[in-house]
Amino acid sequence: MKKLLALALLTFGIVFGTTASGNKVSVEARAANISSQMIKELRLNNYQANKVKEINLAVIAKIAAIEKAYAGNAELIEQKCKEARAERDLALEDILSTAQYSNYFGNRKAYTQADKAYVANAGQATEKAADLRASLSSTK
Repeated sequence: MKKLLALALLTFGIVFGTTASGNKVSVEARAANISSQMIKELRLNNYQANKVKEINLAVIAKIAAIEKAYAGNAELIEQKCKEARAERDLALEDILSTAQYSNYFGNRKAYTQADKAYVANAGQATEKAADLRASLSSTK
């Protein structure tokens, strides 16, 4: 319980004003995306879903801060993000059942790839929307 309280406080300290490096994807959107995927795939109850959302918000906020602080150093970003995800692993171990955690643990790489793809696709979607707006305004 103390771990979750500390995670929640850390979240509020980092979340406000933090966005994903180089993209317009908010921390909240990234956390919601990965959380909804986990809720569906792990079949979480309401209590677990709320805790997973809190944990993911804290972890994604930390990852976004890492990406911003170490922009340009992919190796260091990956190392620091791996440490942040390990913290999520420990927090989830207390929330999930043995079967759920086993399923989560086996799919950690997929969750990481899904988050990276979400950020990449959202960034591309933002660029495409800006290009479309520019082309529409130039035709008027």
